[in-house]
Amino acid sequence: MELNMEFVNVQRCCECERIATFMLLTTSLLLDIAIFLTILLFLVYKYYTRNNDFFKKRGVKHIPPTPFLGNFGEILLLKKHPAVWLKDLYDKFGDVPYFGVYIFDVPYLVIKSPEIVKHVMVKDFHHFMDRSMALARHDDIQPNMMFFQKGEEWKVTRSKMTPAFTSGKLKAMCPMLAANGSRLVTYIKNHYGKMDLEEMSSKYVVDGIFRVFFGMEAHCMDGTNKELTQLLLQLQQPSLKDTISIFCYLYQHHFVDWFKLSFGDDVMKNYCVGAFKEAMKARENSSIRVNDLIDIINDLKKSKEFAQSFDFDGEKVLAQPFQFFIAGHITSTLSLTYTLFELTVNPEVQAKARKVAQEMLNDYGGITYDALMDKKYCYLDMVFDETHRKYPALAYLDRACTADYKIPGTDYVLRKGDRLLIPTLGHNFDEKYFPNPEKYDPERFLDKHNQDGLYFLPFGEGPRACIGGRFAGLNLKVALTNILSNFTLEKIPETPKTITKNPKAFGVSPLERINIMFKPIE
Repeated sequence: MELNMEFVNVQRCCECERIATFMLLTTSLLLDIAIFLTILLFLVYKYYTRNNDFFKKRGVKHIPPTPFLGNFGEILLLKKHPAVWLKDLYDKFGDVPYFGVYIFDVPYLVIKSPEIVKHVMVKDFHHFMDRSMALARHDDIQPNMMFFQKGEEWKVTRSKMTPAFTSGKLKAMCPMLAANGSRLVTYIKNHYGKMDLEEMSSKYVVDGIFRVFFGMEAHCMDGTNKELTQLLLQLQQPSLKDTISIFCYLYQHHFVDWFKLSFGDDVMKNYCVGAFKEAMKARENSSIRVNDLIDIINDLKKSKEFAQSFDFDGEKVLAQPFQFFIAGHITSTLSLTYTLFELTVNPEVQAKARKVAQEMLNDYGGITYDALMDKKYCYLDMVFDETHRKYPALAYLDRACTADYKIPGTDYVLRKGDRLLIPTLGHNFDEKYFPNPEKYDPERFLDKHNQDGLYFLPFGEGPRACIGGRFAGLNLKVALTNILSNFTLEKIPETPKTITKNPKAFGVSPLERINIMFKPIE
C-alpha cells in the first residue's frame, strides 16, 4: 500500500513538472512574462489598426491614422472641440463630396455634398434611420430615450410622442411660456448688474420646460430650488469623468457596458427621474388633464397596442421626459446665450431686433401664439437662424448605415454598419453657402437656403428631425421679446470678444463665462 502511494506521489510530481514546463516558454519566468505581454500588445495593436487601410482600399481621401488614436488625438487631449476639428478637416479637403476620418479605430465617412446629405437625411432615410451611438444594456433610461433608439422601436416612440408638439398643443402652451417670459424680466431686474448669460438662460429654459411639459414648478429663477440650480451649474461644466463617459458612448461602444458607464451626470438623472415619477403618479391619481407630456406618457402606459409592441413600464417610461429635459435644456440654453452675446457685440442688430419685437407687442397687445408665428416679424426668426448657423447645437449629425447603399452619382458603396458624419459647422462656415461667415448677419436668411440639397440643419431634417424644434423656437422668441422690450444689452470689461468652444462639452458650449450688462429701458 505504501509503495502504491509513493508511486502515485511520484506520478503527480512528474505531471506537475510537465505542466510547469508546458507553461514556461523559457527557463526564466520574467522572460516568459515579457513574451506574453509582447504578444498581448501585438494583438491589441493589430486589433486597433485593423481598419487603418479602410479608406485607402476604397479610394477615399483621408488623413492616415495614428495607431490607437486615429485622427482624434487633438480631441482626446482636449486641445480642440470636435466641431472645430471637423470644420478644419472640412476646409482642408476642399471640393470633394466626402472624405474619411478615423475616430480611434473606427472609420467614419464625412459627407460634404449637400445633395448626398439630402439623400441620407430625407430621400433614402430608410437606409440611415439609426444614429451611431451606443445603447447601454445596463441602463433603463438611456437606451429608451428616443434620441438614441433604433429601428422600429424609434419609429413607434416617435409616433407616440409627436402629439405633444402639434400646432394646437403649442398654441395652448403659449400662455405658460409668456408667463415664464415675464418671470425672466423680474429675474433680470432682481439681479441688476452684470449677468452670466448661460446661468440666466439655463434657469429660464428649465423653468419653462418643467412648467409646460411636466406641470411642475422648477423654481430656478426665483431661487428657491437650490438643489436643481446647483445641478444645472455642474451640468454647464462637465467633469473629466463625464467627458470620458460620453466619448465612449459616441466612439468606443464596448467600454460602455464593460465599465457600466452613465451617459451624463447620475445625480442630475436621479433628481429629474425622481421628480418626473412623482409628477406622473400625482397626475394618475388626479382628475386633472392638461394634455401635456405627462398625460401623453400616462396614456401610453395604458395602451394595450403599445404595450404589446414594446415594454414601456417601470423606469423605462421615464426615458422620454428625461430626454426632453436634457435635450431641451442644453440646446435652448446655448441658443439664448449666444444670441444675447451676439446682440450685445452687434448693437445695430440688437436695435433692429428690438424694433421688431416692440412692433409685435404693439400690434398684438402682448405675446401670443399668433404673434410669434406671424411672418411679419420674421426678423426674430432670422436672428435665431444666424445664431444656429454660427453656433450649431451639436458638433455634427451622425448616422449608421442600416443596409448596403450605393451613394448616388458615385461608385462608393456603404456597407451595413458603416458610420457617417455630417459636419454642421463646416457647412455653416462654407463661403459657398454663407458669404463672410464670421459676420453675424441675420439678413442673410432673407434668401432661401437648402434649395440644392441640405447644408443648413439647425434641427436636423427628415423623419428624424428634432421633434421639439418648433417649441424651442417659440420659447426662445418669448425670451428675446421680453428682454429686448425691457432692456438694452451692453458690453462690460468681462464680456469676451470671441467665443472659445469648451473641448470637454458634449454640445457646442463656451469655455469661458459670458457676462454682459442688462440696462433697463426707461
